[in-house]
Amino acid sequence: MKVLVTGSSGLVGSEAVEYFDRRGHKVSGIDNNMRREFFCAEGDTTWNLRRLMSVTRAFEHLPIDIRDRARVFEVFKSRRFDLIIHCAAQPSHDRAATIPLVDFDVNAVGTVNLLEATRQHCTGVPFAS
Repeated sequence: MKVLVTGSSGLVGSEAVEYFDRRGHKVSGIDNNMRREFFCAEGDTTWNLRRLMSVTRAFEHLPIDIRDRARVFEVFKSRRFDLIIHCAAQPSHDRAATIPLVDFDVNAVGTVNLLEATRQHCTGVPFAS
């Protein structure tokens, strides 16, 4: 099975990557380390990406921003997924109050980009968020 995990370097996303990789599935992960931008050095997930690269067998990292519709659509056009797990987000309610437009773009627009790419290129594929 080919699985896409967004937010693949984050807490929940990285667990999903490991879970499906351990079961022998090919996993593509989308993550652009926005946590570093949101929370400075304390939020940087590079360490987790490195860890994933060292412990997985069939994991491909794609450094893509889910707000970038063209790149998201290209990923969906060039790879056919059997399952999409959407974990990418701006997770802080406190931070959202100071960056409402960025928060909306990441959480709403990014999700719509993924849903539309799924509708156009992966019809009938389960989408979990």
